[in-house]
Amino acid sequence: MVYKLFNVPFFILTISVTIGILLGYYIPLDLNLILSIVCILIICLYVSWWYAKRMFNKSYSFSILTILVFIHLGIGLVTIYNPKNDLGHYSQLIPTKESLREPLGIQFYIKERLKPTSYYHKYIISVQILKNKIASGDILLRIPRDSSNTKNLSIGDSYLTYAVLKPIAKPLNPHQFDYAKYLSKQYIYHQLTLSKNQLTHLNTIKWSLYRVADNIRTAIHDQLTTHGFTQKQLSIINALVLGQRQDIDKDIMTAYRNAGAAHMLAVSGLHVGILLGILNFILAPLNRFRKKGIIIKTVIIISLLWSFAIIAGLSPSVLRAVTMFSFIAIGQQLRTKTSIYNALFISFFILICCNPLLLFSIGFQLSYVAVFSIIWIQPFITKFYNPRFYIDRKLWETFTTTMAAQLGILPLTLFYFHQFPLLFFIANLLIVPLLGIILGAGIFCIILAKLNLLFNSIVTAYGKCIDTMNSIVQWVSHQEAFLITKISFSREILIISYILLICIVLLCKKYAIKKLILVGVSTIVLLLIMNFEKYYHIKNEEFIVFHSHRNTIIGILQQRSFKTYSSSNFSEMNKNYILQNYITNKNSNIISSQKLKNVYTYKKKVILIIDSTGIYNIERLQPDIIILSNSPKVHLERIIKKLKPTKVIADASNYTSYLDQWEISCQKLEIPFHRTDKKGAFILKN
Repeated sequence: MVYKLFNVPFFILTISVTIGILLGYYIPLDLNLILSIVCILIICLYVSWWYAKRMFNKSYSFSILTILVFIHLGIGLVTIYNPKNDLGHYSQLIPTKESLREPLGIQFYIKERLKPTSYYHKYIISVQILKNKIASGDILLRIPRDSSNTKNLSIGDSYLTYAVLKPIAKPLNPHQFDYAKYLSKQYIYHQLTLSKNQLTHLNTIKWSLYRVADNIRTAIHDQLTTHGFTQKQLSIINALVLGQRQDIDKDIMTAYRNAGAAHMLAVSGLHVGILLGILNFILAPLNRFRKKGIIIKTVIIISLLWSFAIIAGLSPSVLRAVTMFSFIAIGQQLRTKTSIYNALFISFFILICCNPLLLFSIGFQLSYVAVFSIIWIQPFITKFYNPRFYIDRKLWETFTTTMAAQLGILPLTLFYFHQFPLLFFIANLLIVPLLGIILGAGIFCIILAKLNLLFNSIVTAYGKCIDTMNSIVQWVSHQEAFLITKISFSREILIISYILLICIVLLCKKYAIKKLILVGVSTIVLLLIMNFEKYYHIKNEEFIVFHSHRNTIIGILQQRSFKTYSSSNFSEMNKNYILQNYITNKNSNIISSQKLKNVYTYKKKVILIIDSTGIYNIERLQPDIIILSNSPKVHLERIIKKLKPTKVIADASNYTSYLDQWEISCQKLEIPFHRTDKKGAFILKN
C-alpha cells in the first residue's frame, strides 16, 4: 500500500506542499527570502536533472530537491495568500488599535450569508472603500435580529456605513470555541455590528458567481414554497440539493449529529457521486456517437457538476468532491485507467494551492480522510463476505463504505467533537438508500416546479420521503444510551491513533512480523500517553471564576472532580456553553452544583465574595482575594484599605460602569484588578 502511494505522482508533491503550508502558517517567513530559496533550489534541481541524465543513473538528490521545492512552494503560498501582506488590504489603513475606536466610513458589498444565531443575522462582507481609499478584504457583519431586521440582505448588494470596526472577540473562558481563530483561517479579522438603519443602500451591484447562485437558490426556494412544502422539508431540500444549511431547525441538526448522520446534510462526495451516476445514466445515449459523443458527454457532465458546486455555495466539501469527480469523469468517458488515488491527490493539491488555509477546515479534513479511508480500507473489508443477491450486496456495500469511512474519521471526530454515536451504522444503512432517492427526486421536483408541472401528489410523496428520513434520524438520536459524549481526546492521542490505525490496516492486508511489532509499539505508546494525561489531570487542581453575564459561576477542580458554585440557577444551555468544553478538556465530571458562598479557602488563600448585599465586614477575616459579584454598591477604595487584599476580581455579572470605576480605584491603589470581560476567566492553580 505504502509503495503504491509513493508511485502515485501527486502523492509526494501533495504531502510536500501540505508540510510547507503547515510550516508557513506556524513559522511565517519573509516572501523575498522564500522566493530566493526557491530560485536556488530550482537551479540545483536543474543541475541534478542534467547530471542524472548525462550519467544515465538514478539520482536521489533530484527527488529530495523536488520535495524541498514543493515544501517551500507551500510556505510561499501561505505568505502570498495572506491578505495582510497586500498593501491594498483594509488593515493597512488601520495600523493602530486607537484607530479602531473611531468611526470609519466603509463601503462594502455582501459576499456571503452565514447561518444566523439567536441574536444576529450574520454576513461576510467585502470592503471596497475605507476612509475614502480603495481597499479590499473581508469583514464579519452582524445585524441584530429584531422586528425591523427580518429581511435578509442580498448577496452582491453594496452599502455604505459609518461605524466602529472591532476585532473579533477572543474566547473569555478556557477551552471555549475560538471563533476569532476560526475566522482568521478564512482571512477575516474584524467585525461590524450594525442595525439596518445604519446602512445606506447603494445602487451599485457587485456581480459574481455567488450572487448569481444566490439568485438561483432564492428563485428555487420561492417556487418550492408556493407548492406546499413545510418549512422543515424545505430546509432539508435546501441542504441536500442547494447546499445551504442555514435554515435547518436546531433540533433536527442536533438529531442528525447525535445519530452520526450530520454529513448527510453537507453536500459532499456521496451527493456528488450520486449526481454523477444520474448524469451518466441520462447521457448514456451520447455514447453511440463514439469519440465526439463521449467528448460532448464529458463536457456536459463536468459543466453540470461545477454548476451544481456553484449553486451549492462552493463549500470545501463540494469543491473537493466536484474537483475529484471531474477527474474521475474524464477518466471514465475517455476509457483510460484512471487512478482514484491520483484523482484524490490532484484535487487536494489544486484546492490547497488555490486556498492554503482550506487545510485547516474541519469539513475539508473529514471529507478527504473519509474518501481516502473508503478507497483504502473498504476493498479489504468487502472480502469478509461475498453476497449472492442484489439486495444484500447493496446492503453490504453500504455497510462496508460506512465502516471504512467511520474508521478513518473516528480519531478526527473524537478530537473535534468529543462524542461518538454507536448507532451510526444503523442510521447510515437506513438513510443512504433514502438519500439517493431524495437527492435525485429533489432535482426532478425543482425541474418540474420550474415548468409548473409539480403536482400536489408528487409534493406529498416527496415530502413523506423527507419526513421518513427525519423520523429515522430522530429515533436513532433518542437512543441516548448509545451516544458516548464528553470524550477527552488530545492532539497527541489523535496523532498516535492514526499511526496505530495505519499500522493495523497494513497488518491486516498483509501479515509481517515488522508490522506486528509496529502495531505493538504504537499501542504501547498510545496507552502511555493516555495514562500520562490521566495522571496529569488527577494532579491538576484549579480554582476558577468564569466569565458569565448575570450570574457568577465559580468552579473548583480537584482530582478530576469538578464542583460548581453559582449565584443563581443557570440553564442547561448556559452550563454547556460555559462549562462543557472545560470539563471535557480536563477529563473531569461535575459532582455537585451549589449556591455561591461568601468565603472560600483554597491552597491557604482566603477568598471573599462581595455580592449585591455589599456585606464584607466579617469578624477576623483577612482575605487574600476579593471577588465582586452582581454589582455591589460599595466603596472599593475603603474596602481595599481596610482588608488589604492582594488581588481584586470582578466578573461580567457586574455593570460595566462599576467595572470601569473599580479598575480606576485599583490602579490608584496599585492593586492588581482582574475583570473577566477584558482578561477572561480568572484561574488560580495549585
